[in-house]
Amino acid sequence: MKRINENGEYNMVKSPMKKDAYLKHFQERQEEYRRVQQDPLRLQYHIQPPMGWLNDPNGLCQKDGIYHIYFQYCPFYPELGSIFWGHMTTKDFIHYEEQEPAVYSDTPWDCNGPYSGAAYQENGTVFFFYTGNVRYEGDYNYVTDGREQNTILITSEDGFHFSEKQLLMRNEDYPADMSKHVRDPQVFREKERYFMIQGARSVKDEGSILLFESEDLRNWSYKLRFQPEQPFGYMWECPNYLKIGEHKFLLTCPQGVPANGYDFANVYQCGWFALDYDFESTDYRLGSFHQLDRGFDFYAPQVFKDEAGRWILLGWMAVPDSGYEEPTLENGWVHALTIPRELYVNEAGCLCQRPLKELEGLRGKRVCGSLEKGLHEATLPCFELTLNLKAAEDFMLHIRESALLFYQNGELVLDMSGCGKGRTFRGLKISKIWKLQIFSDTTSLEIFVNDGEEVFTSRIYDSMESLEIRMDGQELSGSWEYDSCGK
Repeated sequence: MKRINENGEYNMVKSPMKKDAYLKHFQERQEEYRRVQQDPLRLQYHIQPPMGWLNDPNGLCQKDGIYHIYFQYCPFYPELGSIFWGHMTTKDFIHYEEQEPAVYSDTPWDCNGPYSGAAYQENGTVFFFYTGNVRYEGDYNYVTDGREQNTILITSEDGFHFSEKQLLMRNEDYPADMSKHVRDPQVFREKERYFMIQGARSVKDEGSILLFESEDLRNWSYKLRFQPEQPFGYMWECPNYLKIGEHKFLLTCPQGVPANGYDFANVYQCGWFALDYDFESTDYRLGSFHQLDRGFDFYAPQVFKDEAGRWILLGWMAVPDSGYEEPTLENGWVHALTIPRELYVNEAGCLCQRPLKELEGLRGKRVCGSLEKGLHEATLPCFELTLNLKAAEDFMLHIRESALLFYQNGELVLDMSGCGKGRTFRGLKISKIWKLQIFSDTTSLEIFVNDGEEVFTSRIYDSMESLEIRMDGQELSGSWEYDSCGK
């Protein structure tokens, strides 16, 4: 395997793009940029790429009252596939400001892209740890050979200006039985020590989360790996650790888990394990795997604690390799992030998601009523609908033009076959439904069931004309509230 070719150049699949090259290409594409902003399919209150491609949220943090949201960004997709960290800021999760990309593919350690990573704050400094991707040209399988996954550190005092890059770990620093897929670091502090987790794929195609420890945030040693007794997928991406009260959780995205009825219906999964571990010994216990989202478009979430002490989650509103049509791609952009969600633990000890309270600032004209009198209202594309159900044995909820959410015989099913561009059905078994909260944007739906004990996230592509909400069912009782959403 040659890292340097005969001409003394780095033997990479794509050339890196530095800041000056990015600015030059961006200036040349101002007409395209303006055209993207005018696309009627653009979302109204979600983070989306200014142009081109967006995927995983990265480096989420709040610094001096400003929320910094970085994300995988390919502005010149598909002609120029260079990946950056895009950057948006907000103070209220309603109004966002686009910033210049934060991290470029400008070193030999990340020449094929600064891949995903997370932020850790201490003493006024933000430490960003991420994976630098390098792919060699040649006849490689890119699993056990042909690539580097380098762990890199940059720091910032304000979230806008960044230090020089420091290479912390390379493939030879990971366990010997790992493939070339070790990535997506997250750093945190427990028991007066620093810990880092990374998603991994072994040479035996078994997914796990690797745990490293350090005394100084720069020198890291391998400690152990988290994995269930039986293999569960071949690769675990985008790991997150969080602690709410005494409850500890590991979030991750397993790849290679076969579908089982309504469970694991997407090509790649995303969910959480309850974790029982003291961060001192090598003994731990993982609970069962719970899906974070039951919809078509949710992957690679990242969590962070803000200055108010809330655990906030943002996810990528897509799933890689899903094969769905994306009409926005023809218009020069694709994908978005979910609305921000606050994580909490319910009485059963389960990790749940609820829309961040700041989103109440989107509410406009309100209409409300009782379900006993029926629900049939014309809507705009952007709205929030809340249903408080006192009794609902079976029902069918018509959303917008042709999306359906129906509950029958203890099964809740989302039918997007009329407006999903390849998306069909997703569902789950659930004994009782007492609340539904739905956020509709121009081309997205996010449905929170029972205060976020379950969630469905999906893109939606209908005419955005003659839209309505209508609920049919027997012996329905409760109330509903409809709010138009706008900035």
